[in-house]
Amino acid sequence: MIVGKTMFSLDANYSNVARMRQRFDDLQVQLATGKRAQTLSDMGSDRGTQINLRHQLSLNVSYQSNVTMVGTRLDVLDLVLTRMDKIESEARAFAAADAVGENQVNLATAQNYARAHLDEVINLLNTEVAGRYMFAGRDTDDSPVLGMDTLLNGEGGRDGFRTIVTERKAADAGASGLGRLDLSRVGATITLAEDGVHPFGYKISGASTDSAGVTITPPAGAPQTMDIDFTAQPNNGEKVYVTLTLPDNTTQTLELKATNNATAGPGEFIIGATPTDTATNFEAALQVSLSANAGTELSAASVFEASENFFNGNGETILRVDGPPFDSATALIAATPTNTISWYDGSSSTNVRNSVSARVGENASVGYGVEGNEKGFLELVRSLASVAVETFSSSDPTAIGRYDALTDKQTAHLAESNNNAPGSIEVISMELGVVRKTMGSYLDLNKNYQIQMESAISLMEDVSIEETIVRLQNLQVRLQASYKTMATVSELTLVNYIR
Repeated sequence: MIVGKTMFSLDANYSNVARMRQRFDDLQVQLATGKRAQTLSDMGSDRGTQINLRHQLSLNVSYQSNVTMVGTRLDVLDLVLTRMDKIESEARAFAAADAVGENQVNLATAQNYARAHLDEVINLLNTEVAGRYMFAGRDTDDSPVLGMDTLLNGEGGRDGFRTIVTERKAADAGASGLGRLDLSRVGATITLAEDGVHPFGYKISGASTDSAGVTITPPAGAPQTMDIDFTAQPNNGEKVYVTLTLPDNTTQTLELKATNNATAGPGEFIIGATPTDTATNFEAALQVSLSANAGTELSAASVFEASENFFNGNGETILRVDGPPFDSATALIAATPTNTISWYDGSSSTNVRNSVSARVGENASVGYGVEGNEKGFLELVRSLASVAVETFSSSDPTAIGRYDALTDKQTAHLAESNNNAPGSIEVISMELGVVRKTMGSYLDLNKNYQIQMESAISLMEDVSIEETIVRLQNLQVRLQASYKTMATVSELTLVNYIR
């Protein structure tokens, strides 16, 4: 009789061998891949932790990518700001040069010099990096500043800066060319009066004298009037000073000196036979002085005030003279998109740096936005444009005076004393430098964090090759022994034991 194998308990042995075989196959895969598991389901209870670590690692990599990206953009901004600071310095140096220069060379070159630098500044403000305009704040898709020719001369029926200047000059000078002042005399009393309540022309600030024969009645009323009364004859060389406020809020003092000469020179008035005659001569001299000053100092102030009206900053409206007629205008009105070019088309934010931001850490962001209408850029554009629209012909008797007045104002607007003002080029550079330093700190922090997370993930996912080889060898020995035992058992029959 043959005894069947079913008499022996082999099912458990088969199951154990099958499990060892599966484990042997798994170890071979681990040895080939270096990973403990090939799917998330094989991770067991560590699955949730591993997913969370992978998510954190992915975020950290994106933060590092942001740091690199922002660093590149800051490099470009630094280069542009450095060049703008240089242009500002060059323009200031040119304006501070010896008046009109040798052989009046500066008169011939000033406009072209200003236009060349203005064009460069506009191009710098339109700097683009990988499709992003760096000086447009959060509106990064389009160039923020118009081209120079369009900006100065207008386009499509819309007026540019040159027209705004022409209208402002007319409004400030007035029809008489005396800066919107009326000059009259009754007997020995000269009255100087503003021609209305409006923002144009001269505003009377006051007068003074070192002559006991002249009495000053301070300005009063709205519009203001002021009297200069020759109660007695002034002495030779004594002076009367008339102080006026220009449209850009700077002041100008006209100095008139009494003289016994038969002919009065510039800034002089002849002492007449009587106080009334002297007053008559003084009136004529004051009129000449007002007219001459209106063609130089007042004209320059008009240009810079027009630049303030046209090149608007954050929260400001573009303004223009309410006319025609312009020489008798009494108000400024808001420009409209249909009649006036808008010079800046980027965003205008309360907190400019935060207009563009990037995450550089789990709970950290840096703001590095820059807007082309910030104070430093605005003053540079205004100053350069104010000179760019002016012409200085050697045949024009006002050319030298206008040039001197313009460059004085340009020097004041671009003075180094303004470098610490909010929005100046220097302050912007400093603020972006702080951003760069902050990013450097997070770059190191993120690198260290990444190393820690990768180490933790490796402990969960990776296998020790040496340990795996030892396990494979151990399991191979056990499998071989199991196979040999099962083979021996499978050959057992009762016949083999019958003698």
